[in-house]
Amino acid sequence: MRLRRLPPRIVAYIRVLDSYRDGAVLRAIERLVQWADARGLGDGQWLGYMWDDPEIVPHQKCRYDVGLEVLDVIACGEVGRIEFPAMQVAEVEVRGPIDLEMRALDWLFGTWLPTSGFVPTEQPGFEAWIGRPFAHGTNHFELVLQLPVERG
Repeated sequence: MRLRRLPPRIVAYIRVLDSYRDGAVLRAIERLVQWADARGLGDGQWLGYMWDDPEIVPHQKCRYDVGLEVLDVIACGEVGRIEFPAMQVAEVEVRGPIDLEMRALDWLFGTWLPTSGFVPTEQPGFEAWIGRPFAHGTNHFELVLQLPVERG
């Protein structure tokens, strides 16, 4: 785990409603990859972030954005634009199956955060993909979990 200061980010994204629906996120990623490749942007920093806590919000109402950091973009069609401010994040790198990501998140929130002197900010937590999303299929993930934090 490391703390890192991120600069402001402009993100082109596709929002997935009912994000736990089978294949919904994967199909959105495929569409955004096609959009990005057509503009020569496909090798940028890919992000995923959830707006709702699935332990509180019913799964069919959970919103997940698949995004790509860009220098700038005009929202058009299903591709939106959002700006995230500069932020400090606690990062954990994950390379392996989805359960490893879940264990890393449990450790970050349940073990590290309570004793760290930090609290989460109002920003969503990010999955910052190492390379393209699902570059290794749907059973192996390579990403950096980024939890926006501030001193408590």
